[in-house]
Amino acid sequence: MRPLILSLCCLALVAGSWPAAAQDFVPTPVEISGDKVNIGGRIFYMHKVLKGQTLYSISKAYGVTVESIQQANPSLSDGLKAGAILYIPQVSSPETAAGPEVPAGPEESSLSPQEQVTETPQPAAKDRKQQDRKKKYKKYNVKWYESLDDVAVKFNVTVEALVSLNGIDTDSDKRIRSVLIPDDAYMKSMGEREAGNAGSPLQSGIQTDTAAETVTGEQPDAVTERPSVSVSPAAATEKQDYTISIVLPFNASRLTDGLNAYTADFYAGVLTAAASLKEQGQMDGITIRAVDLSRYSSSWEMLSDGALEGSSLIIGPISERDLQPVAAYGLRNRIPTVSPLDLKTAGLAENNPYFYIFPPKSDLALSHQIDKIAVRAADTSSVSVTVIYEQGYEFSDAVVETVTALQERDIPYRTFHYDFLSGRGIDSVMVKSLRPSVTNCVLVPSMSEAFITDALRNLNLIESAYDYNVEVYGLSKWKSFETIETHYFHSLDLRLAMSYHIDYGDTLTADFIARYRAAFNTEPTSFAYQGHDILTFFVNAINTYGNSFPEAIINERKSLIQSDVLFLPTAPGSGYENRAFKDILFTEGWTVLSE
Repeated sequence: MRPLILSLCCLALVAGSWPAAAQDFVPTPVEISGDKVNIGGRIFYMHKVLKGQTLYSISKAYGVTVESIQQANPSLSDGLKAGAILYIPQVSSPETAAGPEVPAGPEESSLSPQEQVTETPQPAAKDRKQQDRKKKYKKYNVKWYESLDDVAVKFNVTVEALVSLNGIDTDSDKRIRSVLIPDDAYMKSMGEREAGNAGSPLQSGIQTDTAAETVTGEQPDAVTERPSVSVSPAAATEKQDYTISIVLPFNASRLTDGLNAYTADFYAGVLTAAASLKEQGQMDGITIRAVDLSRYSSSWEMLSDGALEGSSLIIGPISERDLQPVAAYGLRNRIPTVSPLDLKTAGLAENNPYFYIFPPKSDLALSHQIDKIAVRAADTSSVSVTVIYEQGYEFSDAVVETVTALQERDIPYRTFHYDFLSGRGIDSVMVKSLRPSVTNCVLVPSMSEAFITDALRNLNLIESAYDYNVEVYGLSKWKSFETIETHYFHSLDLRLAMSYHIDYGDTLTADFIARYRAAFNTEPTSFAYQGHDILTFFVNAINTYGNSFPEAIINERKSLIQSDVLFLPTAPGSGYENRAFKDILFTEGWTVLSE
């Protein structure tokens, strides 16, 4: 008992001394930094955090809110750390510290932090603007990184209309917190008012860079897609200079995730592609600018340094954290921005029609396989579809997705499920779910290596013993399974949808490998192939379509060394994701073909 009594006494002494220690605590004073940067037209202090400082004490010293500091510094989601550099928005007066004023126009509403319909005050209607303000218009709270140009693009209106409707003083440096969005009637009335001066109808849409073609039409209330335009290779006849910025951390000590360890391989692939494209005469007028992210404390600092100014295309950075401010910069300046490796950047495509996600998501492969089956199953007299899954997994995501997709495409199908641990001899029961004298397209929506092995073994028995014709459609991960006998793949004509696949018999692949070996004295990794494919794809697009390449590459399929590319919108008014897969077929003679 004595040690316990002693411990309790020590605890009592420590507890008794706590109030005195707390009273002695003195927070570290916050001094206003003398370093400032200009980011997107806004001035920020660069404040270095000292030990003992808090967000509250920093916000009070600079006269801003804690929320505004958090908005400008997304890295604070990991907590405030001594030595970190914070971007503190500059305010011109105590009033703006509490919240920057809105220029004469819409009043702030407390009903919703996002968009809401607001009725503006109704002063005496002495002129046209006062009459406009009596109407109801959609109110939009401008995000901290957005300019009037961004808002105009987002809602397919003009900056002039936004300025006119909201009474915005364009010479003021105050941040605009919210604006009213002009409707069709307002845009039309502005067109009538300006027709006399301009001598032409109001261009209320977005102009393409090459042909200055105006896209007109209804002005929707919600965020709209970047307008599609009809482009052809002739659009590239007006040659101009293009700068492709490659943003990568070229410092092994800056490893924010596993991907960054392979940035050197990625860039080596880019350089190899550039050398080949130069020989083909496709690099005329195109400059590649490598931006070393490791030189900066963050992407914000890189942007404030002007490292991406003059870019025609931005590739990178790699990680979602580093790419976030770059994607916003690309949207603000209408510069196509490519996420080259990280699938976690999908959220950055929301409401950003200038954002492209290059790596295809493997979870879309199952839908791709069913699309192929839909083509085969159009003739139900010669094709039958069967879904085989493990007993007890009928409500798994893969099975539900498969059955739902088949039903949506009006594809007749059969199902068979069993417990593969119940013993052998299941082939005599499984065969009843198949049809003789037709091609049986079999889907096995499972990632269980043990179940896949058993299902393929039984299907192989059925094909050989019952003389049935079976084609199996699987998932890309099956290729990495180690316990499956490979001859099952070939005997069952297995078809896989691969996010990445390299045909080493292809002449383009052989040429790339030879160039890479000669330049770097090593073998290219998958990251090197990715760098090669991305640069090749976009340089070809620039040479083919000129300034219209961001719109022209949508819904156009291309086959590259490691990847196929098919950019489709993630949602209306948002960015684009690559939904192309390389289809491979395991066939007789131990041959693997690209379909």
